[in-house]
Amino acid sequence: MINKRMLLVAIAAGSITAIAEHGVEQLIAHHQGNHPTVDQYLIDGVATHPVDPPPPVSIPVTPLDEIGPGEASVGPAAPDGALPADLTPTPGSNPAPGSARPRIEIKPKWSFLDLIPGLKKPEGVSLQLVKTKDIIKETKDPIWQLQLVDNKGTVLDRLPALTGRANRQALDRHQSGNKSPLPAGTYRIDRLGIERGPFGDPELGRGFWVPITPLFSTGRSSLGFHQDPSWGKLNGESGTSGCIGLENSGATIQLVEWIKHFNINKLTVKS
Repeated sequence: MINKRMLLVAIAAGSITAIAEHGVEQLIAHHQGNHPTVDQYLIDGVATHPVDPPPPVSIPVTPLDEIGPGEASVGPAAPDGALPADLTPTPGSNPAPGSARPRIEIKPKWSFLDLIPGLKKPEGVSLQLVKTKDIIKETKDPIWQLQLVDNKGTVLDRLPALTGRANRQALDRHQSGNKSPLPAGTYRIDRLGIERGPFGDPELGRGFWVPITPLFSTGRSSLGFHQDPSWGKLNGESGTSGCIGLENSGATIQLVEWIKHFNINKLTVKS
């Protein structure tokens, strides 16, 4: 009796297992027929929705003949006596008659002031030298003032200056060699002769030498602007032999900037 019951249970269990296996097979077959596998989904997805590769990284390469100033390497410093970069004559410029030095091409200088409506660059700008009532306390040198003026006489800027020796101010200013101040009158600023130190004469100081030529008859010559390295010193050399001495090399640079920016070619020395 027990054996028959066990047999029936075994038969029933086997039938259920067979039915379950058959159902699972049908379920798998149905799944495979209507839905892709994960692998197939990935393959199909890549095929129908390809991923764009990242854009190539472009590294600009500048040809050697297009490298701007200062980009490739730092060259040697400008030699002594050379003009500043913005005063270097333009290549191809013709030398002045009787001079081996090319003309200094004055390049316009842009300023934020150019953006202000109605504001114009001063016209007819020139230099004038006037004597003040001030003196250097230690040496008694009278202080003159180099003024940047427009064509209406408006003073735009100024620099202190010395001319002649302290004890020679009242001598004949047209006589050569007496170390008096340069004579009153109008002078031409000779841009062709602008040079940068050092110079053979230590009393020409550092910075720039700016020569001037009197436009009137006088016994004075070889006049110009330069730094006075003995300014205010008790060494017997404070002041000049007739030139216009500026306090430091920076003042000579400022002067050259004025000449360049405003295209100045005239100096007027007042009595």
